[in-house]
Amino acid sequence: MSGSHGWPLWRRQITVLAKQEIGRSLFSKRSLAVYLLAAMPITLALLRALFLPESQRAHAAHTTTEFAEVYHFFILRFIVFFSTAMLFVKLFRGEILERSLHYHLLAPVRREILTVGKYLGGLLASAAILGATVALTIALFYLPHGSGGMAHLTSASGLGEVFAYLVTTVLACAAYGALFLLAGLYFKNPMIPAVLFLGWELLTPFLPGFLKLLSVVHYLGSLEPVPISQGPFALMAQPVPGWLAVLALIAISAGLLALGAWKTRGLEITYSTE
Repeated sequence: MSGSHGWPLWRRQITVLAKQEIGRSLFSKRSLAVYLLAAMPITLALLRALFLPESQRAHAAHTTTEFAEVYHFFILRFIVFFSTAMLFVKLFRGEILERSLHYHLLAPVRREILTVGKYLGGLLASAAILGATVALTIALFYLPHGSGGMAHLTSASGLGEVFAYLVTTVLACAAYGALFLLAGLYFKNPMIPAVLFLGWELLTPFLPGFLKLLSVVHYLGSLEPVPISQGPFALMAQPVPGWLAVLALIAISAGLLALGAWKTRGLEITYSTE
C-alpha cells in the first residue's frame, strides 16, 4: 500500500488523535478531579511519613505489607477505578455533552481509527498520571526509614515490587479504560454502570472461583507482588499465573475496545436529545 492509504495513514491518524487526547486529558480543566484523586494517596503517604512513630522507623519490613494493602484496597479499587472512569467516559460522552464530537465524525477518519486513537491517548495519559502517583506514593512510604528504606527500594526485590505495581496499574488503566469508554458510548449517565461494576468488583473476594474469573480485579490482584488478606469471609481461589493474568487483561481490554469501535461505526449524534 502507498503511504497515503492503509496502515501508514491509519498510524498517522492514530498518532494525531492520541496526541490530541493526551493534551486534553493532562491539561484541561475537566481533568482537575483526576488530579485531586491522584493527590489523595500521595497526601496520605506524606502524612504517614511525617507522623510515623519513631519506634517504627528503624525497620521497613512492615511498610511492604502496609503499602500492599493501601495499594489494593485504596489505590487500585478506588483511585485508579474512578480516575479512569472520569478520563475515559469523557472520550466520547464528554465531547457529546460539549457538542464537539461531530468535528471528529465529519473528518475523513474511519470510526475504528477514531476509537483506537482516543483510547490510546486516554491510556497514555492515565498511565502517566496514575503511574507517577504510585511511584511517588511508594517512595514516600519508605522515606521515613531513611537509608534502609531507600536501600530496599533500590535493591533487586524492591525494584521488582515497584515494577510489578506499575505494570498492574497500567493494565488496570487499559482494562477499566476500555470498559468506561464503552460505557460512555452506550449510556447517557455512565456513572450508573460504573457504580454497578464497582459493586461487582468489591464482591469479588466473596464470589466462587468461576465467578471471580469475570472480575478485572481478580486478574489485577494476581499481579500484585505482595499477597494480602482479603478478610475472614473471603472465598479462597486458585491464583491466576502472572502470564495468564496479563494475557487475560489484554484480551479484556481488546475485546471491550473492539465493542466500542463497533458501536462508533453506527454512531449518530442528535445534540438536542443529549
